[in-house]
Amino acid sequence: MLGKLKGLFVSGQDASPHRVQKVNIQRRFSLIAEMFRGSMSRVYQAIDHETGRTVCLKIQNPDKNAKAQSRTSPHEQRPSEGEIAVRVSHPHVVKVFQYGETTSGEHFIMMELIDGVSFQFVRENRSIRTAQKLEFLAQAAEGLAAVHQAGIIHHDINQHNFLVDRASQVKLIDFGLAVPNTPAFRKPGNRTGTMMYMAPELIRREAIDERIDIYAFGVLAFELLTGRAPFEAGTPKAIMLQRMNSEPLDPATAKSKLSDEVCDVLRKLTARRPED
Repeated sequence: MLGKLKGLFVSGQDASPHRVQKVNIQRRFSLIAEMFRGSMSRVYQAIDHETGRTVCLKIQNPDKNAKAQSRTSPHEQRPSEGEIAVRVSHPHVVKVFQYGETTSGEHFIMMELIDGVSFQFVRENRSIRTAQKLEFLAQAAEGLAAVHQAGIIHHDINQHNFLVDRASQVKLIDFGLAVPNTPAFRKPGNRTGTMMYMAPELIRREAIDERIDIYAFGVLAFELLTGRAPFEAGTPKAIMLQRMNSEPLDPATAKSKLSDEVCDVLRKLTARRPED
């Protein structure tokens, strides 16, 4: 009876149709191939026996994710990656089917499987024309805007977290560092993300907002369109100092063939001050 009462009065988040409890991974899925293994998680191509669908299955390391949680905000409990990711429904953002806990106590996320390449491949492939790269960036920007409209800061915009599928559709992935865009998570002190894409205010551990994603997107766009980074100081530490204290490389200097309009957008995206 107590269990039934709890079921009637669960919070909105717990009542999400995407959330499931205590899944036995070995019984529910056939793991076909390991696609990625990092410090925070393991990602597999898998078959979901309940639907027969081939999916992307992400299983998180609970200890590493707890440490990441402590860095994002000591003031408020960060929702799980699955709870955050299901808030966004957009053609240019990876679709989450389910999330929850495994019988081993690990968080898992079941997502659409994207058969494609990252923006790193797009950057390095010289046969892809600038016009096509601009189209990819436009799709990526739409996806990121949807994330911000859902009240989320992605926190890890970089060339590995945008994939282009076989239909030339761009998908934003990986909400492993994403946080709600709320006062607790905008406070000074946090420094998480991919270093080469961190905004100056994030490096300085100042208060932040969704503009750290816009800056990171600007660095990514600069790389994609010019083949160079806006800061090229050698060592990562030197680049961090340069990013805080110097103006970025001008896109017209990096690639003279870019239009004035595109160069103006890149200058604005990589401005050192958030208000710019």
